[in-house]
Amino acid sequence: MPDHNEDLDSRPVFERRRFVRVGRTFVVSYREASAKDLKTDITQTMNISAGGLMFTTDRQFSSGSTLILKLRVPGTQNYIDIKVKVVDSKKRSSFKSGICETRVQFTGISEKDKDLIGKAIETHFKR
Repeated sequence: MPDHNEDLDSRPVFERRRFVRVGRTFVVSYREASAKDLKTDITQTMNISAGGLMFTTDRQFSSGSTLILKLRVPGTQNYIDIKVKVVDSKKRSSFKSGICETRVQFTGISEKDKDLIGKAIETHFKR
């Protein structure tokens, strides 16, 4: 019978995601796919996997919104343009006012680019 007072962080956690995610930051630019101008905002990722990522944004997006991201794959000179769907976007009181955590799922990405991200995660980030 497990000891209910044991450290919860030491127990295995069921991972709902299909892809391994890592909590690393790197620069990513983003814009709304429906925007008439091509102006992008620049931010940092909070975590990333071969299936999506979480990053900070200066505004809240509706779930289902489509964004275009441009990110540099760590460890390479490659930049990837990725079409994503917003899964969740919430203001966080722990951040400066107006800053949101936005979670997205990759929807417009080639298998080659998805593999490139997965390999970069395995090579450069996973510990």
